[in-house]
Amino acid sequence: MGWWSSWIEVGRDGLRVQRAFAAPSAIARAVLAVLFAAVLGLVLDDPIAGSMASVGAFICAIGTMVGPLRHPVVTALGVAVAFSAMAVVGALVHGRTWLFLLLLGVAAFAAGLWRTLGVASGIRGCLAVVGLMITADLAPGVHGGLVMAGWIATGTGLVVVVQLLPPYDSRFAAQRRALAALYRSLAEASVAAGPAALSGSAPFTAARQALDLLPQFSRPVAAAMFGLLGEAERIRRALHTVRLMAPADGNREALAATAQVLGDISRTVATGREHRTPEAVGALLESWAAASPVRGPRDLVARLRQAEQLAQRSTDERLGDVLEPPAEVPGLYAGTSSVARTARRIQAQLRPQSPIFRHAVRLAVGVVVAEVIGRSIGGWGGLGISAHGFWVALTTMLVLFPEYGHTVARAWGRAAGAVLGSLLAWALSQPHWSPGGLAVASVVLAAVSFATLRTGQLMLNLWLTCWIVFLIHHVGGLPGPTAWARAADTVVGAALAVLIFLVWPTWSARRVPGLLAEWLRVQEQLLPELLTGYADVGATDWAAVDALRARSRQVREELAVAVEQSHAEPAEQRCPWSGAQLELISTQVSAVAGCATLLAEHLPLTPQDTVPELTELVDPLHEHLTALARAAAGAETVAPGALRSVFDSFTARSGLLAETSEGSEGSEGSEGSEGSGSDDSSDGPDSSDSGTPGRALALSTATVDAVESLTETIASRDRPRRRHAAA
Repeated sequence: MGWWSSWIEVGRDGLRVQRAFAAPSAIARAVLAVLFAAVLGLVLDDPIAGSMASVGAFICAIGTMVGPLRHPVVTALGVAVAFSAMAVVGALVHGRTWLFLLLLGVAAFAAGLWRTLGVASGIRGCLAVVGLMITADLAPGVHGGLVMAGWIATGTGLVVVVQLLPPYDSRFAAQRRALAALYRSLAEASVAAGPAALSGSAPFTAARQALDLLPQFSRPVAAAMFGLLGEAERIRRALHTVRLMAPADGNREALAATAQVLGDISRTVATGREHRTPEAVGALLESWAAASPVRGPRDLVARLRQAEQLAQRSTDERLGDVLEPPAEVPGLYAGTSSVARTARRIQAQLRPQSPIFRHAVRLAVGVVVAEVIGRSIGGWGGLGISAHGFWVALTTMLVLFPEYGHTVARAWGRAAGAVLGSLLAWALSQPHWSPGGLAVASVVLAAVSFATLRTGQLMLNLWLTCWIVFLIHHVGGLPGPTAWARAADTVVGAALAVLIFLVWPTWSARRVPGLLAEWLRVQEQLLPELLTGYADVGATDWAAVDALRARSRQVREELAVAVEQSHAEPAEQRCPWSGAQLELISTQVSAVAGCATLLAEHLPLTPQDTVPELTELVDPLHEHLTALARAAAGAETVAPGALRSVFDSFTARSGLLAETSEGSEGSEGSEGSEGSGSDDSSDGPDSSDSGTPGRALALSTATVDAVESLTETIASRDRPRRRHAAA
């Protein structure tokens, strides 16, 4: 996909209208805050008070509705304080151009770094910077700017107040939504075709992030939710085990029953009211587990029962029950202070190679340049506000994202929406409006903006531009053509944002080799550590394994995001692999990660389970993964098949293959038990039967196969370029 086709394809995404809306209660509260601000202006007969309070209420309400993970009162208070404080600073530096530009650059850089905490946090940081620009640009003077900042603070305070009004969500509503989505994804994966449906980690990451936001004093009360996260991990492993079993008619019916149980757990967690699964479904699962010759179904049913109990304890009437810290998520449950955790995450981005750091620098430079250009443009020959630059800078700041696809899509959507919104605002500016009619129209336009907040940049900016231009036009007594100046400012700001990104880009595809190499460096420690654990009971350093698995998941998620974002980028900016090869790499990385999970789940529990012969693979596997990491980064090449050759020699020499053949019947039964790692001690003899060497050999064979498949794809990194050169 070349540059032009990339622009067209991404532009379509930017112009797409989605059927996604905020919660009706959140929209109602936002509209109510803007209504209170408009009524305040009417009562005081002060258009400036009404308009600035409306602006404060509007922007603060948007900050509250974007990615609501914390309690709405906490979010609204944080946005209100930040936006109001920046408005005061903007008023104080009004007329001091160089000081204002310096502060603007610093504030934009901080907002860019705040993107480390997520997209919603980055947008809230940008909204705070908007407060700085409004009073610095629009205020008639320092005193007038402080008056404007005071009314803005009043509007943000109204947003905080309306969050205290009913109806009220259940306690820990954001955490409930994330956990409910997690169990809903497990329900869908349990009946989906193929084991790949279980490889997605996004719902797990979202649930962990939501729980991570809870303050330390709230965690004992929410211990059941932490337990549900741990059980979700175990359920996924058990499902993975069952999905690897030989297909059988009974499995399909049992997996459908499993999906129903998981769906009921999801509804219980989401609503805070218990949704019981029919007894017939439970009886079906129990009989299925009892009839199974392997451990996987029994582990799955046990995990489902535990998750049901935790879901019941998470309901409103039982939420006060304090549980022990869940064993699966001890570090998350214990946690650290949110301030220290946030500071550590931001500090980790303070390096030139970090895409977030580059985004922050790009944002700071872009916003300052856009402000200077906006002020230089002036009033567009009488069509706009003289010496007014914040609209260009605002557009540049809200369009610039760390990724190419999002930046270009937002530029298309925001520019098109602004043009259409300006056309509508120009039409609305033609008739004469009474103060009451102006207030009503302002509230209606704001309400439509809130309703379309999550439908895409096109619809949002259509109504947002219409609302702000309509408000400024009538309050400031500006001529009707001002609407066209705002559209022109938006187009200039959007084009400038794309240009700045292309001057100093952060291509996602180019991050793939480095992320893949980093993930392989984690595996070169994790997989040998797991194989060493088969030599003796307790030989595994579980603290090291847990740390490595956490790091592996984090890098794998970053790699998956980079691969997904790379599809929107022009082919000229691709890494050495094609788009199809990148998708194959993602699949193969998930396969290797799944093998590591199964190796960990079946580490020996008794001396009879040990398979000391596997330690012969530790050094060859470590050396191969080390070389593969360097090959992924482009430092050397690795020939596929080398690890397979070593493994074939090992199996022939160790005698495991012959032992497996003698116990083939037991081996076939144990192969399906690759999975959940239950803590139960009553699993029966299948965990230590004669099939243990066969299971260990099957796991090591699957691991070698997965690593060799990944090696083959990595080794093909230069083939597309050679074919292109030959052509």
